Amino acid sequence: MSLLSFFLAPTPERSRRLLVTAALVGVAFIVYSARAVLMPFIIGLALAYLLLPPVRFFERHMPFRHGHPNKARLVAVVVVYLLLISSLIVVGYSVFPMLAGQIARFIDLTPTMFSQARDVLERWTVEFQTMLSPELRQQIESAEAQLAQTLVAAGQDALLRSVLLLTQTFSVLLGLATIPVWLFYVLKDQQRGKAFIYGLFPPGARADVAALAGIVDKTVAAYMRAQLLLGFMVGSTIGIGLAILQVPFALVLGIIAGVTEMIPVLGPILGSVAALVVVLASTPDKFLVVLILCIAVQQLENNLLVPRIQGDALEIHPAFVMVLLVMASEIAGILGMLLVVPAAAVCRDVFLYLYRRQGASGEAGSAS
Repeated sequence: MSLLSFFLAPTPERSRRLLVTAALVGVAFIVYSARAVLMPFIIGLALAYLLLPPVRFFERHMPFRHGHPNKARLVAVVVVYLLLISSLIVVGYSVFPMLAGQIARFIDLTPTMFSQARDVLERWTVEFQTMLSPELRQQIESAEAQLAQTLVAAGQDALLRSVLLLTQTFSVLLGLATIPVWLFYVLKDQQRGKAFIYGLFPPGARADVAALAGIVDKTVAAYMRAQLLLGFMVGSTIGIGLAILQVPFALVLGIIAGVTEMIPVLGPILGSVAALVVVLASTPDKFLVVLILCIAVQQLENNLLVPRIQGDALEIHPAFVMVLLVMASEIAGILGMLLVVPAAAVCRDVFLYLYRRQGASGEAGSAS
């Protein structure tokens, strides 16, 4: 029995079908109702996808993996946890005190920096207008002033949203001790969890369930790992470049660039706006250099990494991605922007699988 025939089965399977459907609807309702508190577990899920490859690597190299597979997985998870905790301790002692101080100062000085950036833009506008004829200057004077105010307002909103997202992320990671424990059990009991879920379906439908789970796992895993790697690379490059140029808050701006980079299409713009506003407020003579740095990093990312992500993992055209982002931001804000692209890819792949599966079942029925 296929998954489709399971849900479309006549009376003998109707009770089980209704029971599974009711359970799925109930779980979906609970998840939607509790969506405001799910961000830590979304972060934990992303970390699980990131940590699964090293866990599998150590598991494969355990000498007793064939005789005691459960112990091999447990030891592999413990080893990965010890390495992760050691890395966090080293980073925490070396980076976190400086980072905490920069974040506090950055938040305190944000209103002042926007005011200074607006003054610089207005001064540049006046200097630019002096090079034009009086007639042309009069025509574009009001338009340029309005454009400058609009850009600064948009930059302020984007930067404040980025800072809010960053501080909330750190608060969640540092404040909720349940995530490490939850993540430990997810990594350790991954196969048992899959076996339990598959066991809820009749034997004939389990192949389809496993295929659909594989589609979701492959798409989400590829997307999350690629986005995390992309955010790390872009954030590190921007942070190091700004530090070399001696731009204030280089560490904070690098983290903002890395976090916002994980928002498809619009994220790089948000990260660049934050850096450019700080440069305008502190060292406007370096504005052009920082602008070139941001453009160069984004061009490198767009031409080398993003095509690989979209081609190998998602295969969604950037024009369609922009439409999805606008819709998701209206419905669910930043969280929706983070999740809409992989969700769309999963829905597409699941639809194609079910469509082709139904066609194959119909052809088999006609042949018989």
